[in-house]
Amino acid sequence: MTKKREHAEELETMVRQLEQYTRRLDKAEKLENQFDKITYALERARVRDILLNYTSPHRIFWLNVLVGIGRGLGLTIGTVLVLSLLGLFLRQFVDLPLIGDWINTLLQYVNANQDSNR
Repeated sequence: MTKKREHAEELETMVRQLEQYTRRLDKAEKLENQFDKITYALERARVRDILLNYTSPHRIFWLNVLVGIGRGLGLTIGTVLVLSLLGLFLRQFVDLPLIGDWINTLLQYVNANQDSNR
């Protein structure tokens, strides 16, 4: 009788493990379905963008013009900021004996060019 009871307990634990695996498999299948839906939506969006760009060359032209203007403005503003900070930084070293003369000459050159551009 004890062997039957041991076999019954083993069967019960195996059934519980099988139920756990089944639940995990169901969760994995649900996640896979959700990933498939997301993938399908992303593919549709990409195809829509590609078709929109190929069917309207005027849109592509104006979009590229705006992107070029944005890049040009960004480059200009960034250059002005970096050079201004560099000028402020170099003004601190004008009094140094070795490189002070060189920095002073450089700053005079920059100031002369600023005056001539106005």
